[in-house]
Amino acid sequence: MDKNYIDILGQRYLIRYVDCVNKEEPRKGEINFLTHEIRIDCTMPKDLQEQTLLHEVIHAIGDLLGIEELINNEGTVQSLSSALYCTFKDQVVSR
Repeated sequence: MDKNYIDILGQRYLIRYVDCVNKEEPRKGEINFLTHEIRIDCTMPKDLQEQTLLHEVIHAIGDLLGIEELINNEGTVQSLSSALYCTFKDQVVSR
């Protein structure tokens, strides 16, 4: 199991890449707001893992800013994460 951390608005979240995110309900990723842990299915292709991580980060931002829409609305979060991932994944920024 690979471990990494990400800082989200000053809060450190542990990222765990696991074979099974949730034994009760199949999921690509999951966030625990109390323990500051994000679990990502490591059996998916890398680009899907990255998009799933972005999805969970958006949930965390919603939680930290108190924006209920970003915590509870999977459709909104999925739309935002897909749009942001597609926008930034192959971008090269030049000065």
